[in-house]
Amino acid sequence: MSQSNPILLIEDDPAQRLLLAAYLRQAAFRVEEAETLAQGRTLAAATHPRLVLLDLNLPDGDGMELARELIRRAVPVLIVTSRPADRLAALELGVDDFVEKPYDPRELLARIQNLLRRCGEPSLQTLPVGSFRLDAPGRRLLDGEGTEIELTRGEFDLLAALMEAKGRVLTRADLSEIISPEGSTVCSRSVDTLVSRLRRKLADDPRHPSLLQTVPGVGYRAPG
Repeated sequence: MSQSNPILLIEDDPAQRLLLAAYLRQAAFRVEEAETLAQGRTLAAATHPRLVLLDLNLPDGDGMELARELIRRAVPVLIVTSRPADRLAALELGVDDFVEKPYDPRELLARIQNLLRRCGEPSLQTLPVGSFRLDAPGRRLLDGEGTEIELTRGEFDLLAALMEAKGRVLTRADLSEIISPEGSTVCSRSVDTLVSRLRRKLADDPRHPSLLQTVPGVGYRAPG
């Protein structure tokens, strides 16, 4: 899949679908929308989506049926539903993530970004970071001579998220979710600490940072 492949959003509630689609487009994702199982199946075949966000309650059938088909084709599936009782069945089926309604759109966005990275999203292979290079498959930061700069897991995940966002601001809440180990929570102060450590490793002047820029009262961004 390439960066041009869309996220496919299959949701029969028009208000929820339009709001979520607009939020994802604001985050620089291409989005295709479907409101039925049949439309979703057709678009999935035609667009080869990077990821499918799938509701289970659809007017012409159960979304689990389509989830099974997508999993057989190795398409990442994130269930977004008001049926929490189906979580275990969906995870046993092999879906990549499961989010209950109502959800926090920021959390959903963070889960989408994490899922795309886990699935080897090729949009993040090797990215320039000033005079450095971020090697996503190897989870390494290399300087101009190819020497590896040691990063912790949290430092790498935070830097990768900011570089992938391509100039879009990520809030401290967004970044906290991204760097949180499974099942734990990370405070915003931990995000600030990781940014400070990264700036030192990147030789980014903390008084006038050019690589990891602070957006006062909001979060951080990297130049697009």
